[in-house]
Amino acid sequence: MRTVAALLFLFTCLESFESSSATPVCTNGFTLINNKCLKLLNTPVNHKAAEISCSSFGATLVTVKNDHDNQAIATIVGSSTPLVWLGLYCFSSNSSQCLWDDESGSARSYNNFSSGFPLVALGQCVYYSTQGALTGKWLSAECESQRMAFVCELPTTFADNCLHNYNGYCYTFSSSPQTFIGAQSTCAQTCGNLASVHSPNENRYITTFAPQDYYYIGAIWKTDYSLRWMDGSAWDYNNIDPIYPNRYNYCLHMSTITTSGSGFWYGDDCSLSRKYVCKREAGVPCTTVPPPVTVRPSSTNPSNCNAGLLMSPGVFTSPNYPQNYFNNENCTYQLSTLGSYRITLKFSNFRTESNYDFVSVYDGPTTSSPSLGRYSGNIGSFYVSSSENNMLVTFTSDAGVVFQGFTARFYSVVHRS
Repeated sequence: MRTVAALLFLFTCLESFESSSATPVCTNGFTLINNKCLKLLNTPVNHKAAEISCSSFGATLVTVKNDHDNQAIATIVGSSTPLVWLGLYCFSSNSSQCLWDDESGSARSYNNFSSGFPLVALGQCVYYSTQGALTGKWLSAECESQRMAFVCELPTTFADNCLHNYNGYCYTFSSSPQTFIGAQSTCAQTCGNLASVHSPNENRYITTFAPQDYYYIGAIWKTDYSLRWMDGSAWDYNNIDPIYPNRYNYCLHMSTITTSGSGFWYGDDCSLSRKYVCKREAGVPCTTVPPPVTVRPSSTNPSNCNAGLLMSPGVFTSPNYPQNYFNNENCTYQLSTLGSYRITLKFSNFRTESNYDFVSVYDGPTTSSPSLGRYSGNIGSFYVSSSENNMLVTFTSDAGVVFQGFTARFYSVVHRS
């Protein structure tokens, strides 16, 4: 309880800094257009390679939310290339099923598709035309075989000499571990705090640039079970792993390990020493040192057998888990994530009738996609990763012996070059 009391005291002592009134700027050679930072890359590549290239800047492929955004693409591209990828992926030929890479939602509220588009029969990725009668229009294309230039997008920030400057804040990733209180005190020495995280894009930025490890972030689980950020900001985004929503002694860390829930947050013992992420306002001189310093429950039986499209992150199981599954099961689990990610799938407690009851995993949306493995027997826990943003899992059992089956969780992982 002493640790908890100390954390709550630190939380109540924290003071907010005034936002910088400096002029917004762009980093990494991006150009400020319509209050966005844009960068044209002229080398023609497929959609996946374009996403990976943008992520190397902590950026996404360009998103378009209004007419001004649409015109901004024409401005940055000019006459240098006729076609550029957008950060938009369509699951059907309906704009409400076309989702932006920045996880801001669908293109239903605004889009500029050419007549008859989107048309996923031609491809599920979307590009922007900059020349001719189709200037400014969006069209569908096959994601892997088509190659074209692309525009990356970053939010504006403020001028600062920090290495990792994103959306008005500077981030530092520690190389040596400390306890939660020690980490917060170290961050405070440079007028920062352990990082609060307020959007999928910010979460992805951290996982992109932080070396693979486990890092304290600035969240505490208070005695009333509410979650609060150490810097006093609003709790408006949550990425706690849905399969591990336990509070476990009041502190949270983030995984940046590709094979261990990269990007997810986990409850942790505050007295453990871990690496950590500091965050401070960009462009604000550090003249004085500040004082040191609703979770979604998972389903009890999330089988999702033949449930249709399952968006990451999620959990599925064999039917009737943790009890034995039934004879003659025939389950399909269609897993998907946004176009800028791939999927990592973790099976736990895997136990089926060896050589008779099988789980098959495919690197794509159908059984004709490349096989990632066919599994049967008493295997325990293991991981499978896709190369794209779709994965298909099937489970079949015969009329003979039945076993407990399996539980599995899947989550999104940033493409790493």
